Amino acid sequence: MLFRAAIPIVITILVLSGCTLSTISPVKKSGVDSIHHTQILFFSDEDHIDKEVPYYDALLDLEKDYPDHVENMKVYDDKKGWEDEIETVPTLMVVDQSHVVVKIEGCVKRKEDIIKPLQHVLAK
Repeated sequence: MLFRAAIPIVITILVLSGCTLSTISPVKKSGVDSIHHTQILFFSDEDHIDKEVPYYDALLDLEKDYPDHVENMKVYDDKKGWEDEIETVPTLMVVDQSHVVVKIEGCVKRKEDIIKPLQHVLAK
């Protein structure tokens, strides 16, 4: 009789000893998640500024038609915190309502290749 009562207790102890308390780590938030309006972001690299000339030329041209957007542009000198969105520097992207709507990365030869996609988004 004692044997029959001990079996469920031993089984319960064995099952419960296999359980561990785990902590729930918070979900890593992306930098994009914090932007709720149209925002231009530029990720620069001082060591390779020669690759950024078409980006600067494009931004100067865009400033004529979209002065508020260019004036409020955020410039970053590294991609810390943006690793999920940025693969290489330089990168220029437009974020709207927590979504990347345009992203131009790396070496671009002509400023027109930057201006056209940005005009399309900023004109809305």
